[in-house]
Amino acid sequence: MRSRWLLVAVAALLAASFSRPAVALSGDSRVTVDGTPGSYLRYDGASDATTAACSTGRRPQNEPTVAVNPHNTQVIVAGANDYCAQIVNGDVWTGYYRSTDGGSTWKDSLVPGYPADSSVAGVASPVHGTCGAAGDPSQAFDRDGRLFYAFICFNRTKPVNGGVFVARYTGDGAAYDRTVLVKRGTPSGQFLTGLFQDKINLTVDQTTGPHSGSVYVAWSQYDAFAPNNAVLLSRSTDHGLTFSRPVRVTPVSLGTGSFVDLAVGPDGAVYVAFLTYPSSSNPQSDVWLLRSTDGGASFGPPAHVATISRFDSTDFSGNGAESCGDGPFACPSGLTFSRFFSLTAVAADATGVHVVWHGTTAGGQSKVFVRNSPDGITWPTPAATLDTVPVGHQWMPDIASDGGVIRVVFYDSRRDPAYSTSLPPGNTAGGANSGDVVDTLVASSANGGATWAETTVSTAGSNFGWETGGSRRVGFWGDYIYISAVGGTVAETWTDSRDLVPGTDPRETGADDDQDGFDVYQPCTYVPNDINAPSYSSPSIGDSCLSQGGLDQNIYVAGT
Repeated sequence: MRSRWLLVAVAALLAASFSRPAVALSGDSRVTVDGTPGSYLRYDGASDATTAACSTGRRPQNEPTVAVNPHNTQVIVAGANDYCAQIVNGDVWTGYYRSTDGGSTWKDSLVPGYPADSSVAGVASPVHGTCGAAGDPSQAFDRDGRLFYAFICFNRTKPVNGGVFVARYTGDGAAYDRTVLVKRGTPSGQFLTGLFQDKINLTVDQTTGPHSGSVYVAWSQYDAFAPNNAVLLSRSTDHGLTFSRPVRVTPVSLGTGSFVDLAVGPDGAVYVAFLTYPSSSNPQSDVWLLRSTDGGASFGPPAHVATISRFDSTDFSGNGAESCGDGPFACPSGLTFSRFFSLTAVAADATGVHVVWHGTTAGGQSKVFVRNSPDGITWPTPAATLDTVPVGHQWMPDIASDGGVIRVVFYDSRRDPAYSTSLPPGNTAGGANSGDVVDTLVASSANGGATWAETTVSTAGSNFGWETGGSRRVGFWGDYIYISAVGGTVAETWTDSRDLVPGTDPRETGADDDQDGFDVYQPCTYVPNDINAPSYSSPSIGDSCLSQGGLDQNIYVAGT
């Protein structure tokens, strides 16, 4: 998930003294330009087979992150899981995108170290040759314009593993410097054995206090025994050159912790928000918050923020599946959707600490909730929803605060004519596509989170049922979206389907839901077979038929 940090008025004035004037975006802009030759280049400005394929691959990008640079607020960077790397490398890699004009235009690249990367920095990276896929990006700048980019690098086949790494870019994010290992995973079998590092978040202390410049990274470590699953945290006090030995910050008594989010308050206090899941000792799902006042060296006891009713995609499959599609990926419910899970995020500012999450109301509608605390320890007011709109689901919130205004970005399906509490967003009761009815909204509060006003920031709708999985006939839209607010500049980023080309799947017949409206354009030649059998044929991930726009999921950014 995401990184967060806040500036009070004095710090904002200091930042303004060496930042250029903020440039507000007009509407939204596309970050991942993957239909133009030469649009992707390596970190050193050169091109190779991977970046050439990425430039015209029109493959999916999702799980976006964004960071505004306090040293120069016209510099905004973003990241994502970028599946263009599959074409040459065989699997996803972390994309790195940079704008020097406030987010209006972007230069696209990949974090060095992908399997086919023969550059000097790529070969020198600790990820090169050790893992074949990278994702889950999280980013933040320090006050001097150093960018820290956290990601996981893993293998899908034996030995399955997942490690946490942080790349550093200098010169306001212009120059790749190095990648550092934070925690390596051990061989595991899809969370059944070993240790798998996942779902990371990074933030930087951008205050002028004693821990200014400290980098904090936290993530979930999974193994085969759920009570041992935990949130780990590591910190760097030398500008990302080295990281401390990771420590467990979630108590064993709370069970599995996940979807961690970090924030640094104006006094340098570090906050860690996370979810816990039902266990034999605790049948509930809960939101918790940890606070450190010594630069992440130690944390106080967890504060209970809320018990929630989760809004997870597994509720709609009929068999517990996270995502549903066609062929062998169809679910008993007959619905089509990509996975989503309840998550939490935190921000801290001069008015206190603000935690958001999404979950279902008593009536079954998913809403974004917020709860405010003066100190992250006491919670004098109950949780409240951002709005009282009676229709549509809201999910995947992220939060940031700057200049006395708190902002929350989230997905919203209030325009869905088929909306029902019993349906995932974008589906009709008959399991058909109800249209591009998912928008990205931002809610703003100028009174410490007491009241909120909402604005739609996406200029086109999306649908999360489009089957962008390529060889798998399901969609994948990631687990989070992002917002960053620094020195008067605000940037929100999300995954978008406006550029995707619909189509028909030649593997399907009338018995296989080929009229649901979620199929995408893939002019491939398939080997005839029984589409309901495990041998359901698919194009290879490098097949050029997948580069014709049917998978063209992109990252967009807006400013408010």
